[in-house]
Amino acid sequence: MNPRLTILMSTYNGMSWLDELLESIARQTWPDVRLRIRDDGSTDGTPARLRAFAHTSRLSDGVVFGKNVGVFNSFMILLADAGDDSGYYAFCDQDDVWLPDKSERAIRLLQTVAADTPAMVCTRLRFTDANLKPTGWSPIPTETGFHNALVQNQATGCTIVMNAAARRRILESVPDWALMHDWWCYLVVSAFGTVIYDPEPGVLYRKHGTNVTPAAPNWVAEFGNRLKRYGSDTDIVKRVTDQAREFRSRYGHALPPEKADMLDGFLAARQLGWFGRFRYALSSPLRRNTPLDTWLMRILITIGRF
Repeated sequence: MNPRLTILMSTYNGMSWLDELLESIARQTWPDVRLRIRDDGSTDGTPARLRAFAHTSRLSDGVVFGKNVGVFNSFMILLADAGDDSGYYAFCDQDDVWLPDKSERAIRLLQTVAADTPAMVCTRLRFTDANLKPTGWSPIPTETGFHNALVQNQATGCTIVMNAAARRRILESVPDWALMHDWWCYLVVSAFGTVIYDPEPGVLYRKHGTNVTPAAPNWVAEFGNRLKRYGSDTDIVKRVTDQAREFRSRYGHALPPEKADMLDGFLAARQLGWFGRFRYALSSPLRRNTPLDTWLMRILITIGRF
């Protein structure tokens, strides 16, 4: 028998896109798929549409209507409440369209990893406009792993499929806060298991102007967005360090020595003077997606902005 895949979707005022998403879930080629939904306090027609889905669809694994707790907490609640009877778990956004073999392709890749090893698959994105007209592709990362997860997220949530071992490890210690649910999962799984990046897109990623994540359809646009964030008055860079510190407090005791040293070195660098930061930046094992992006990170570390 094929193990079950439980898809976890958090919704918030997504009525405009739900039907196309639900139809694409129903077309998945993996034979045992269930969809569990938590609505995060929608005020539009989303709750009514979800009630109709729960009553009529064979795919429904339950719909919960909760108060607004934000993206991270909503997905962590879903992951915890999903139960232990599935072999695989996937995150799902309300506004995308899944390609028919998305689930099966990810599960086949996960089946190449030992079942007791935490593992997750994430994929490239096929960007579209609001009407699903293709507009571009996300860059294929040159770096994946813990040395990257500390300073960059390569795992867009709607592409993540994980095995049961990864779910158990993530739920061992869920923080009250993290930058995003997908980044936190990428951190945990890269620290203790295997992250597989599939360059074949599994979703049509709809860009409609109100997306939660800032992903852009080409590297130049994404790099430009990053420069704006780093040069602004936002605390995004400080929050990357805060997330690493939170990870250290929850999982540091269990990290392999090499990864513990990597994490401790990154956290300690913020306490150094500029010359110490400069020396750390040049020798740091941390890497972002491209050489240019890595050098930008090194400059920001030196001037105390990362």
